[in-house]
Amino acid sequence: MHPNQIMHPNQTAGAQKPMATIRPFRGCRYDTNAVGNLSSVICPPYDMIGPQLKTELQQRSPYNAVHLEGGEQPDPVDPQAGYQQAAGLFQRWLTDGVLGRDDTASLYLMRHAYDFGGRRYQHLGLFADILVEDYDAGSVLPHEFTREPSVLDRVALLDACQAQFSPIMSLYRDAEGDLRRVFDAIVAEAPDASAATPAGGNAEFWRIDDATTQSNIVDVFAGRPIFLADGHHRYEAALRYRRSRPDAEQADDAAASNYVMMTLVEFDDPGLLLLPYHRVAGGMSPEQLDAVRSKIDECFESRPLHPDITPQAAVADVARIGETSHCFAVFWADAPPTIHTLRPEIDWAAWGQLAVSEAWVLQEMVLSPVLGDTLGDHIDYSPDHEAIVQQVHVGEQQAAILLKPFPLEPFRQIVSAGNRLPPKSTFFYPKLPTGLVINQLSGSI
Repeated sequence: MHPNQIMHPNQTAGAQKPMATIRPFRGCRYDTNAVGNLSSVICPPYDMIGPQLKTELQQRSPYNAVHLEGGEQPDPVDPQAGYQQAAGLFQRWLTDGVLGRDDTASLYLMRHAYDFGGRRYQHLGLFADILVEDYDAGSVLPHEFTREPSVLDRVALLDACQAQFSPIMSLYRDAEGDLRRVFDAIVAEAPDASAATPAGGNAEFWRIDDATTQSNIVDVFAGRPIFLADGHHRYEAALRYRRSRPDAEQADDAAASNYVMMTLVEFDDPGLLLLPYHRVAGGMSPEQLDAVRSKIDECFESRPLHPDITPQAAVADVARIGETSHCFAVFWADAPPTIHTLRPEIDWAAWGQLAVSEAWVLQEMVLSPVLGDTLGDHIDYSPDHEAIVQQVHVGEQQAAILLKPFPLEPFRQIVSAGNRLPPKSTFFYPKLPTGLVINQLSGSI
């Protein structure tokens, strides 16, 4: 057993089957008597908050969770000031009763309804504390690599605030429907809270403090791993935060600092959408741009798209063609748009399991051979195809590369085998709201 790994109550020494340790926790929640409508105080997770949205959310309410969560880009002049400001604000809200910590450990269930593509969807998410463990323990499985500045940003926020403001989205498999039956009984009752969400939907929220129900839920996860979906940087920040605590605290299975709050969503939930993360390229020299085009031609057949095609239509073409082939489209700053399919003579399976992903093929066979260690200087990622194509049209970027969604079952197989995809290979939609419940890392769970 890893020296920092707490033994699960049902785990015996020498047991090899990985299992996630899931616990109820005493969540901090807004008092609507103090803040008014809960809809005014929730926000998206930090990595979806740009400067303009941050300002809008701050103006929406002096108690909006963005004042704690911050945005993706910390203050470049004095980042520590922002972390300390959030810490002071968090403590003041606890003292003033804006936030209150539940007296007893609870699980929390969210039903999140939203519209997408002209349809109404909803999914269920269970908020719980998960023991923070190294990936090699096999209980929490990552699927992509992280970027160090983003991890350090979240570590600094945890250090200053001793609290986790936004939940990590993770996935689990419940083929037998054991949890769904428990959840159906819970959502049949009136919710404890509801709020409009930043993505234009609605979240209903139930607190689960009944010990028998909690035990039934926790037991379902025995022997099952959890798959990180969104929040790798926050999980690795929680891992570093735990390692920074005294040894005695790390060995205490009731210490809140050993856990991280996750929202657990079932793989087969019909309201779980997996959307594409696109690439946008810029700042390349003419020689680099020509080399990228040559690498594309080595692996892919190309054909022109209509010069006036919309980004939405191009994404639809990629998704349709991509059902049977590796496919992506490119909007070029200096040429008409094109669509690319893998050459039929190429046996992509020979490249390994990860080659099922266009993002991996694009990075390993096209971009990295040309850009090498400078890839991060020239490639950015976005789920917003309209925005990055517009950046190309106005000359801010050189090429917008539009991909298809990554299928869930290959995702599960790849992650289960211990493999990781390139950064920003998946976009689970919608992002979880921040502010429904906050996880304090001081004291006990």
